[in-house]
Amino acid sequence: MRIFIGHDSKYPQATDVCVKSIRDNGFTGDIQILDKQQLTKDGVYSRRDVKGESTEFSFTRFYVPMLMHYNGIAMFCDNDFLWQCNPEELLQYIKGEKIAVVKHKDYTPISNKMDGIKNKSYPRKNWSSLIIYNCSKLKHLTKEYLDNASPADLHQFKFMCDCCIGEIPKMYNCLVGHYDCSEAKALHYTNGGPWFDQYKNSEKSSAWWKVYKSL
Repeated sequence: MRIFIGHDSKYPQATDVCVKSIRDNGFTGDIQILDKQQLTKDGVYSRRDVKGESTEFSFTRFYVPMLMHYNGIAMFCDNDFLWQCNPEELLQYIKGEKIAVVKHKDYTPISNKMDGIKNKSYPRKNWSSLIIYNCSKLKHLTKEYLDNASPADLHQFKFMCDCCIGEIPKMYNCLVGHYDCSEAKALHYTNGGPWFDQYKNSEKSSAWWKVYKSL
């Protein structure tokens, strides 16, 4: 399995901590940072910027099967994750489906998050923050489609039928401030991570700072 991490150049420390937490938990495979500017320069990513995108990796995540040459298993996660297990545990949850995600059915997002950006609410919110891709089954995610598909089509996985979406337990995408994360396998600081002043002492921030200080 190869891992891809969403990257926002404004907050490189979030990416660094996410990667370090993965390595600290025993993952020795390839980790690729999804840098939008580099992907654009390389001719991989050609989407027009959309006003109100909350992060630079809002859409780069969907290019993972193409970057994998439609072969093998890959994982994507947002950079505001802190892993407390080896992500290879997730391989047990992809059993022939095209993708597997945590299906957040009991989650209501806050109105504003991070650095004051409005938090849009839509069906299947946060499902795309952690994705296991069965890349050989996603050859229809061509560059032409990805460059032009609507945000809703991508983030709500309208490019496949519901029966093709496997389910991962929510402990692997535990939304800090929304769920009981006492037994979380991966913490997701979806409201805003400790690298923001207003969240530096928030719930589960000490776990993040511990990894940050070990960089």
